Amino acid sequence: MRIRLGLAAILLAFLLPEYRSAVPGVLLYHTDFSRLEPGNFGELAVRGFPEYHHIPRQFTDGWEIVNNRGPEEWKVLAVEGKHTLNYLGYNREAWTRNFIYPILCSGDSRWKDYSLEAEITPLSRSDASDLQGILFRYQDGRHYYFFGWAAENQLVLRYRDGEKGFRQDGWHELGSASKGMSPGRKCRLRVDVTGDRIRCSVDGQSLISVSDRRYDRGKIGLLACSPIRFHEVRVETSPEQAGELASLHKKEESDLQALRLAQPEPLLWKKMRTAGFGVSRALRLGDLNGDRQKDFLFVQSIPFFGANYHQISCLTAVDGEGRLLWQQGKPDPDHAYVSYDVAAQIHDWDGDGTAEVIYAEDRFLLVRNGRTGELKRRYELPESRILPEETSWKEYRHYYRRDHLPFLIVDSIGFADLRGTGRAADMILKDRHTRLWAFNDRFELLWTASANLGHFPWFADVDQDGRDEIFLGYTLFDHDGKGIWSLDGKLEEHADGICGGNFCGNGNPGRVFIAGSDDGVVVAGMDGTVLRHHRVGHAQTPSIGQFRPDVPGLEFCTINYWGEPGRITLYSGCTGEEISHFEPIHAGSPVLPVNWRGDGQEFILLSTSVKEGGMLDGFGRRVVLFPQDGHPEMASMVEDLTGDRRDEIITWDPESLWIYTQSSPFSGEKIYAPRRTPHWNESNYGPAVSWPNWVPNVTPR
Repeated sequence: MRIRLGLAAILLAFLLPEYRSAVPGVLLYHTDFSRLEPGNFGELAVRGFPEYHHIPRQFTDGWEIVNNRGPEEWKVLAVEGKHTLNYLGYNREAWTRNFIYPILCSGDSRWKDYSLEAEITPLSRSDASDLQGILFRYQDGRHYYFFGWAAENQLVLRYRDGEKGFRQDGWHELGSASKGMSPGRKCRLRVDVTGDRIRCSVDGQSLISVSDRRYDRGKIGLLACSPIRFHEVRVETSPEQAGELASLHKKEESDLQALRLAQPEPLLWKKMRTAGFGVSRALRLGDLNGDRQKDFLFVQSIPFFGANYHQISCLTAVDGEGRLLWQQGKPDPDHAYVSYDVAAQIHDWDGDGTAEVIYAEDRFLLVRNGRTGELKRRYELPESRILPEETSWKEYRHYYRRDHLPFLIVDSIGFADLRGTGRAADMILKDRHTRLWAFNDRFELLWTASANLGHFPWFADVDQDGRDEIFLGYTLFDHDGKGIWSLDGKLEEHADGICGGNFCGNGNPGRVFIAGSDDGVVVAGMDGTVLRHHRVGHAQTPSIGQFRPDVPGLEFCTINYWGEPGRITLYSGCTGEEISHFEPIHAGSPVLPVNWRGDGQEFILLSTSVKEGGMLDGFGRRVVLFPQDGHPEMASMVEDLTGDRRDEIITWDPESLWIYTQSSPFSGEKIYAPRRTPHWNESNYGPAVSWPNWVPNVTPR
């Protein structure tokens, strides 16, 4: 008997993909993969590195690739005249096999009670089989239920709850059945979830039935660690659930639209062509020509040693109107792309009132006049020899070993006040990731030190003696290079970002936040005592801002990349406790704080992608969207360029650069004007910190 669905089902037809009526309920989703062309599944649509760029994928049929280690092993094949989705790899051969799994997900996070059925054909030998099956009530890449076969050819029902320890999976078994799979034979896996009841069956035979309340709703997914073929996936729900979903969707969309209407819209302010000399995320801002306006430095480079190192090949300086100031080197569009930091900064290093461009090229550190590009000074870089007392290089000997060449390959450059001169006249050079060197403004060596350094330093005068300390990797160095404390013996990976300070205000003790890659997020006191350790996956690109004004203090924000990318987590700057998390994408992002409204609340810039990007509030809602006007989407940066204290959005790719401002002026006597990390310490890995600050609104547009 066909069920009459009424108004709720009519609404659902517009609100949920792949809707149609079915017995015994409403079809929420169905695919037989016929819309996919044979070949690779989920290819990158353009060149680039998705760690801190927006790189869209194509041919995904509504599915999202969750895992970024091995997505090339998903293939679409035509079999007996029908298209199938196949996983053709062995995850057990990957070094990440115990904590990262090839996963696709689809559906709606609001799906609550439903049935999920997948027709599959296991393809791996029984003695080489590994996890393969279906996911339901998927929360994010680290939290979901799994039903399928385990490594021992046993049928299991499990849930995953993050990690138990460093690179140790968080599986918990709820039930199992002695039903082995038959390689090469089709079968149907089915899960029915209603409230806390979970019923699992194979080919209509009920095998596992349990109660569990861990996850009460979520998307669906496919997990495969050994060869398997997916023929068809179907999700159904009851008419009652369909009606509830339609009502909930309608209300949430109405509330979200009201939020969006309350925000200034992005308005195109300027754009410029950069074809030939353009870059991905290798752009520097600074006043190069002395007119007190921001200019642009485009840095092209050539990667080598597995794209872990580079040599700068071309510098192009352009003013704020897009007019060429100077160019050094030969531009080449093939040298536009980066998967590393860029050893170049804009800074008035010698204190003469005009900016220089400081960068590493081959065996030299070069200093050029910011206005003309003329070479002012050249210094020979330190030798690359590994010193006897060094130990941390051994962890990275496979691709980060410093002595591949006789001279130092500089990973990044930063500036600080180490001598108490009152300005950032001292330079920190580092390799990747074992030794740093400190120099004064005449490039005279002050000191050198070694530790597990991570990517980029954070500078702060912790002891208030007028000289900066250096947070780098898992270590706090004093201004003279002596180690104050280190967590090298307690943590096992490297820090993708670190910052320290009083993020709570009102005289509260300071906190150190570390985005520790596979170590997750570590919160420490200013004395190095670990206060909290959140094993959230590969955490990186940290930022701090006023994302949740309803929560005391500032909020620390990270996004996951390697493994299960796209999970954003917010932590209290006062306590270090997790506040919220959400998974809007499955890629990386610099998650930059944006002072968009000037009223004290900051947003998180995900990307400028029309489809997947926008600005998020502290609850994960896409409250500001970018117009569909053909703008570049690959890389982005925030900066007050108009002088009204609110941020503009700079978005670019190798072909062009566009700048967006707000569609409406600010009104009010005071405007939020946060203090930011200085431009001479720009990095693809350094923390973007936004310190609270209010000023009179004296520069209305």
